[in-house]
Amino acid sequence: MKSVFYKVNLTLDDGSIMHVGDLVLTGDRCAFRYSNEFNDSSHLFPIDPINLTPDKHAYEVNKVLFGVFEDSLPDAWGRSLMARRFALSHAAQSPHLLLQYLDYKAIGALSYELEGHMTYAAEEESIHSVVELAQAARAFEEGDMQDDVTLQRLFNAAGSPGGAHPKASVIGGDGLLKLVKFPSISDRYDITGLEASCLTLAGMAGMRVPGFSVMEEGGIKMLCLDRFDRIGEGCRHMISMQSLLNVSGFYHSTYVQMADVVRTVSSNPSGDLQALFRQMIFNAVIGNTDDHLKNFSMYYRDGYALTPAYDLLPDVNQNHAHTLSFDHSDVGPRRSEATGTLAARFKINTSMAAQIVDEVVEIVATNWRAICMQHDVPVAEINHFNLYIERQVNKLTAGMGAS
Repeated sequence: MKSVFYKVNLTLDDGSIMHVGDLVLTGDRCAFRYSNEFNDSSHLFPIDPINLTPDKHAYEVNKVLFGVFEDSLPDAWGRSLMARRFALSHAAQSPHLLLQYLDYKAIGALSYELEGHMTYAAEEESIHSVVELAQAARAFEEGDMQDDVTLQRLFNAAGSPGGAHPKASVIGGDGLLKLVKFPSISDRYDITGLEASCLTLAGMAGMRVPGFSVMEEGGIKMLCLDRFDRIGEGCRHMISMQSLLNVSGFYHSTYVQMADVVRTVSSNPSGDLQALFRQMIFNAVIGNTDDHLKNFSMYYRDGYALTPAYDLLPDVNQNHAHTLSFDHSDVGPRRSEATGTLAARFKINTSMAAQIVDEVVEIVATNWRAICMQHDVPVAEINHFNLYIERQVNKLTAGMGAS
């Protein structure tokens, strides 16, 4: 069976590139070895602090690809563009083969050079072309794209950010890379307005979120987000919780398992555990049921830290249950559980847990309608999701005198 060889590079904060290691892939088996250059440098750190700690020996596993490398790849939207743009067969769409098509817009700081091939280079798209890109994305979704030049532009802008929604990475007016999310033909709600509202509320509730703005041009409402994996000319290395936990797919996992990872990996475990606990409560209150392990990540900033929260939405897909469980429940914790057993697993005392719960509940319950109206979410949608929020608020405030 033929092996595939990649040189794995890392873009540093200053934009310089370092050879971090070599990746060899053969069928359902992969191997990685850190380079001597990286092992001996002052920049050395583990690209996966649990499963790939720096060493001179090669790591080998019986899987198609180590999770930290698959994190560089897009999810459904980007992969479908790759397949169409390069006319890839089903076999050629294996994750280890898709790495060769990534460019500088890929998530995080890793890049890949396929042995014997030129590195793929895509042209940049600016913020001024978002309407054209949004229209092209709609045509692609509808199966009505006949123009190869437009397909090339759409692929160039797609980069690698994950998620199933149409999106593009473009250069903003400030010269920095932005992620612009477009509406989809399958949307049942104003996803742009709802996500902007949730990001606003999250920030008000004490969570770190990326900078963002809502754009409306040509009758298309779009969400423009800062890329928090970028710093000036450089990049920040990222790894998802799915990779850190070394699991495949979105199998049944818990917030507590993520807390265990944070406690092990974070350079500021106390602060990051509180941040993760706050995000867990926020997700429970708004009904963010798409809370799978790919939607939580850590990045390297002179030590690993929890990234700002992202992909925050109410239950727009009507899942009615969270992907991650709250220890024993997948429909949101009651107050006694949140401030008791869950808080203990996060190493947070009862009074601090109660304070976080109360802050999040107060912000969301008091401001949901007003913030959604600021972002022009239709009233019927505001009311629809408010019913769920009210139920969650009642669960998290019942028995307040006992907490």
